[in-house]
Amino acid sequence: MKVYLISNNLVLENIIYKTDESLEQKRINRPLSIPGENLALKVSKAIKVGAIFSSDYASALGTAKYLSMANDLPIYIDSNLRDSKIGVLEKNNIKMLRYMQERDFNFRYPEGESLNETKLRMVRKINDIIKNYPVDLAIITHKRAILSYLLDYTEQGFNLDDRLILSYNDTVVMDDCDKDMDIIELTYDDGKIIGINTLDWEALNESTS
Repeated sequence: MKVYLISNNLVLENIIYKTDESLEQKRINRPLSIPGENLALKVSKAIKVGAIFSSDYASALGTAKYLSMANDLPIYIDSNLRDSKIGVLEKNNIKMLRYMQERDFNFRYPEGESLNETKLRMVRKINDIIKNYPVDLAIITHKRAILSYLLDYTEQGFNLDDRLILSYNDTVVMDDCDKDMDIIELTYDDGKIIGINTLDWEALNESTS
């Protein structure tokens, strides 16, 4: 079976909050940008699945709705598929958090999640999904959540920009650099991963245009 882990990273940036939502609530509420919506529509035409799962983030649901429409399937929403929780920044920033977490998978800010904690949450949930839905699946989640999930199945290193990269069979399958969309294709046999591949969304776009 195939499992597609998808993160659409083209969210709306020009949002000004007039109220006091928390950082996590802002992340949950942030919708896709127009380019993000267009990309989700194009990619949905190339991925055929038998079940769709999504985190409860607006950006994830904004992507899942196109897959739902293209495959005529419902969307199963699960908050366990959320992005890694940032926690309390205080005088710190997200860039520093990323840097520290890439070098120490147990590092976290107060009330936040480490990559290892996010990994355990994702592994439990995805194992539960593939056990109960033995069909090709789309799981719309988030970049750091995907990166965390892949830690146990890949080799880790750093690229020339000193950013974390994950490799499988000597091929880079994910890095921590900014991309419009991350699509990781996992091949499972008897509940175990036997293949990890990065899908090029630009190539998918060309195949459906």
